[in-house]
Parts: sequence; C-alpha cells; structure tokens
Amino acid sequence: MTADLSYTASQEEVPIVIFAHGFQGFKDWGPWPLAAEIFASKGFPFLKFNFSHNGTTPAHLTEFVDLDAFGQNNFMLEYDDLGLIIDFVHHKANTFDFAWNQEIHLIGHSRGAGICLLRAAQDERITKLATWAGVSDLERYLELKEYQAWKKDGVHTIQNKRTNQEMPIYFQFVEAYAENAITLNMGTNLEKIECPLLIVHGEDDTVVPIDNAHTIYNDVQHALIAEIENGDHTFGMKHPMTERKITKAFAEVISETLAFFSL
Repeated sequence: MTADLSYTASQEEVPIVIFAHGFQGFKDWGPWPLAAEIFASKGFPFLKFNFSHNGTTPAHLTEFVDLDAFGQNNFMLEYDDLGLIIDFVHHKANTFDFAWNQEIHLIGHSRGAGICLLRAAQDERITKLATWAGVSDLERYLELKEYQAWKKDGVHTIQNKRTNQEMPIYFQFVEAYAENAITLNMGTNLEKIECPLLIVHGEDDTVVPIDNAHTIYNDVQHALIAEIENGDHTFGMKHPMTERKITKAFAEVISETLAFFSL
C-alpha cells in the first residue's frame, strides 16, 4: 500500500484524519490531494492511502496498471487494509513531526465510506467518522452480473468510463463476501456504530443515490447529515484537476467536515 501524510508543524496535540478512496479510485484522484492540504492547514494531519488491490502501483500512482490485482480485490481485503493503516498510525505516530492526541478521524468516499462504516462498527480506536457520498449496502456490488454466468466465466468486466479500460472482477469477490458476511453486512453493523458520525451526500448523486445517506442516518441514531445542494457523486470535481480550484459543492463538503471534526 502507498500512503502519504500532509501536516503542518504544531505544538498542540492533534487528531489524525485517515482518508479511504472509493471504487475505481485512488488516493491522488482529483481533489483529494488538495483536500489533504486544506485539512492539514486547519490543524488536521491528513493520511490518505491506496487500498492494496486498487490497481495502481508505487510507480504508477494515478493509473490502473495492475488489473490482475484489481480483479483480486474484495471487501475483506479493504477492511483489513484500513485496519493495517490504523495499526500503522498507532505504532508509528510517535515518530511523526507533530504531537498526536490519540484520536483517529476517518473520511471515506463512496465504497470507501462503506468500509469505514464497517470498521467504525467494530474498531473502538476510531473517534469520529465522516462519509462522503457513502454506500449503505455493499451487496449492490455483488449484482454486477447474473450470478451463475459470473461463476461460470470466473470473471466479470466493467468499463472504466474515464479511461475506457475493461476492469476485471474475479468471482472470488463473491466468495470472499460469503465467507465474511457477518463482518461485511452493513445492515447488521450500522447500529453498532458508537462514534460520532457525519453523513455528507450530494442531492444529485446518481451513482450512489441520496437514499443511501437516509438509510445510514436512520440506522445510526446519533448521526448528523448534510445534504449538498447541486452535489453529484464527486461534488462536481473531476480527475485530473486542471487548476487548483474547487466547486461550491465540494467547498461545502470540506466546511461541513471540518466543523464536525472541530466539535
């Protein structure tokens, strides 16, 4: 896994924010590096990482060059990857160039938000969580192709609309979910979340409709929700960014999240 940490020098003890990207995403997609700078400038060191099987490599951080790894990815791998990143913070934070206050705040986008929700339900080290356009059910990804055909062929491919690549997903994806259904079922785990939760979702999201946000909100009784007007799945942001400028919708996402983390 590749990762980077953005921070500013400070004498005060501060929490660490960990960011998890979504499906067909990576840590340096679009505005995520700029978001890291913004959070760091506000006193929130920001650690973003690539899931181990997201298809990028250390030499190609913004390209899907390892499609076999992408095809071998599954929810449990991502769940464990996030746990390893949290472990890394706990074991190495004393070597960082700032004082850590022992708090970990998570941000997850899209499918990454689903992984963060599951982790928060079962990992007491997480102190706050914000979801950006988060999914409320991981099983939606198991419906990519008719089950028997997928099992017979051993692989299902989907087209990446940005790169036009045919992205493989091997049938182990389904098998891994079945083997770890208790850990990965969001319906039974959302009610276990005890840490403060902010749900941020665009009103115009067609990839993960805002109904997902309402489902999470209804299942986590103490959650807060911020619905972003004119916000789509990436809040108007694209990859690659051609200039250091963010949309009004994404600025609202950042403002709401910073205010939540500052409570």
